[in-house]
Amino acid sequence: MPRSSRRTESRKRSPSVVPKKAERAHGRDDALSALLAIAETATQSLDTKKILAATLDKSLEILRFDIGYIRILDREARTFVVQAARGLSSPEFLSSRITIDSSLEIVRLILSGKSITIPDIRSDRRFMARTMEREGVIAAAFVPVISKTRVIGMLVVGSRKRHRFSKQEINLLTAFGSQLGMALENAQFFDQLNRDKAYIENLVENAGDAVISTSIDDRILTWNRAAEIIFGYSKKEAIGQSLAILLPLEQAKDLEEIRNKIRQSDVLRNLEVRRKRKDGVIIEVALAVSPIKDGTGSMTGFLHLAKDITEKMQYEKRLRNLDKLKSDFVSNVSHELRTPLTAVKASVDNMLDGLTGPLNEKQGRYLTRIKSNTDRLSRLINDLLDLSRIEAGRIDIKPTVFSLEALAKEVIESLRSTVVDKLIDLEVDCEESGVTAWADRDKITQVLMNLVGNAVKFTSSRGKVAVVIGKNGDGWMRVSIADTGPGIPQEELNRIFDKFYQLAQLDKPKSKGTGLGLAISKALVQMHGGKIGVESEVGKGSTFFFTLPERQPAKLARSVD
Repeated sequence: MPRSSRRTESRKRSPSVVPKKAERAHGRDDALSALLAIAETATQSLDTKKILAATLDKSLEILRFDIGYIRILDREARTFVVQAARGLSSPEFLSSRITIDSSLEIVRLILSGKSITIPDIRSDRRFMARTMEREGVIAAAFVPVISKTRVIGMLVVGSRKRHRFSKQEINLLTAFGSQLGMALENAQFFDQLNRDKAYIENLVENAGDAVISTSIDDRILTWNRAAEIIFGYSKKEAIGQSLAILLPLEQAKDLEEIRNKIRQSDVLRNLEVRRKRKDGVIIEVALAVSPIKDGTGSMTGFLHLAKDITEKMQYEKRLRNLDKLKSDFVSNVSHELRTPLTAVKASVDNMLDGLTGPLNEKQGRYLTRIKSNTDRLSRLINDLLDLSRIEAGRIDIKPTVFSLEALAKEVIESLRSTVVDKLIDLEVDCEESGVTAWADRDKITQVLMNLVGNAVKFTSSRGKVAVVIGKNGDGWMRVSIADTGPGIPQEELNRIFDKFYQLAQLDKPKSKGTGLGLAISKALVQMHGGKIGVESEVGKGSTFFFTLPERQPAKLARSVD
């Protein structure tokens, strides 16, 4: 063929090539425009229903289909539920649920992240139920709705006539599903954020304590209902004001001091301060303050938690006054009783000693009974006096170094005559020789008399009471008094050291005593920096123990239980 003819033929073909390229480019532009349109539609709102409806409408418009629906996965019920639909009207279909455990192949493929297209469902065995066919759907495409690789639903579009879906259509639908997944994830996150925010705001607003946030310069930013009740200012009156409106005149520098302490310790707790209400009344407040920081860690303000403790403080003050009145009363009455009782006791002793003449048997018996009861009453008065002095802080200890073993043996010997009839074995066991304690010898004698005396009182005939002395860590001594008595029930162990508490014993009369011995012993041991306790099991006896410093407490490294 001549060269000129080839050029002519080429010129004839060239116009047909350009439209094909333009058509492909136009198709890509349409696809990109459609994708952007869906993305814009899906991100215009954070309302889930609006996102679903708008995405479905746009998908059908762009792909020129008239039927479609979206099923979203209900994870708690483990089912796909129709949340948006177009071109479908059957209540049965729209309310149907498909479980994720379904044997349907379509469900398995969607959950695996794959798309499915059916040109004609009438000839597809997977649609034997004919529910979609009854809705007039002939062709359908299913694509997963995916967010962060997690399937959260399926997007379905269909046609009322046979249709073979192109690769471009499937790619578009898949992209739409991904865009929808991200939009739903954002909407759900926003909904959860709003729910959490509302929950926290509700907690703060209805908290029993005042919750107040301020700026760095103490301007009030938030003010809850409790703050209104405690301080008398409404939210409208308080917000924007300086927190200084709550300060009494003499505490004008409180806020500055709190800011300085916050910078040093970060959080302040259990502050007891005075604050002024709107009506000028001064109230007592328990306060906690913590810093508010931004994302960079810079301090932007403060959070104040306040509780009105005015009534509590007044009640505690009344209790202290009543306690003082009680202690003074007990002390005065005890002193008043001691004087005549001492005279009675001395007179009885003189009569028993024969200083007033010989006594017959009946007189001697009566006087012995009087002596026994005056001794008991004298012990009661001494216990009451000791307790009142301890509570009033009027007992001083005068520590010295002394032998614990020697003191324990003295106490045992003084009590030995009281156990002759019961044949109780009393013994002292010292794990090391020469052990000493730094304590007030008279006070520890009183503690041992109380503890050993109790052990003897509650131990049956032919039983045993042992005092065991040994070291209890670096610089501390431990004294244990073990008996073979009936033991103490677990529910009573926590009360055994309470004032006036006496152990209940079934089938036995109430034990003699005031119920003050253990309470006094506990106070005396604690005054030495030691600890006192009890271990017991019903039917197996009890062991009371206490610790004392081996040398001056100032030289001790730490206290050992």
